[in-house]
Amino acid sequence: MITDQQLWQKLKDGHEDALEQIYREHVDALLRYGGQFCRDASLIEDCLHDLFVDLWRNREGLRDNDNIRPYLLVALRRKLIRQIGKLQKTQNERDTREVDFLAEPAIDESIIGREISEANARALKQAMAQLSKRQREVLYLKYFEDMSYEDICEALGINYQSVRNLVSTGIKALRKYLTVLWLIFLNFFLAN
Repeated sequence: MITDQQLWQKLKDGHEDALEQIYREHVDALLRYGGQFCRDASLIEDCLHDLFVDLWRNREGLRDNDNIRPYLLVALRRKLIRQIGKLQKTQNERDTREVDFLAEPAIDESIIGREISEANARALKQAMAQLSKRQREVLYLKYFEDMSYEDICEALGINYQSVRNLVSTGIKALRKYLTVLWLIFLNFFLAN
């Protein structure tokens, strides 16, 4: 099996099959991640394709990389923010620096599993909406994309302890909020 570092070097050396392999291995995760910033699937796909075209065009100038996914996530995030900013500028909606990480993560059955009911999914969405944008993003990367703390640090450009703190405080807030929701839910059904 080829390592990320070897695959990246093959890309830099001009092997189209390396670009294709990188695309195949990461496209699903990138599309899901893009969906956290924007609901416009065609815009996400356009940015994703532009990202891979840019990778190919600029392959000789790429710096060495031993972990491809965080690099791609950062690059896609930047492209989406730029494109959303351009759209917002033409529509005069708001400042381009304030692109929200959407409050409701794209939670589908493959992620939460068939055993979790729709009520649980709704409760999780409501709980996630109570978190800060950064907490939602870090928890998404950690638990939905299964990224390590180090990879999250690299992808978001923040230090290790900040990532740990965001995960910890995010989980505590989720536990607290979900506990309150379930108590309300139980009281409602027990009262009836």
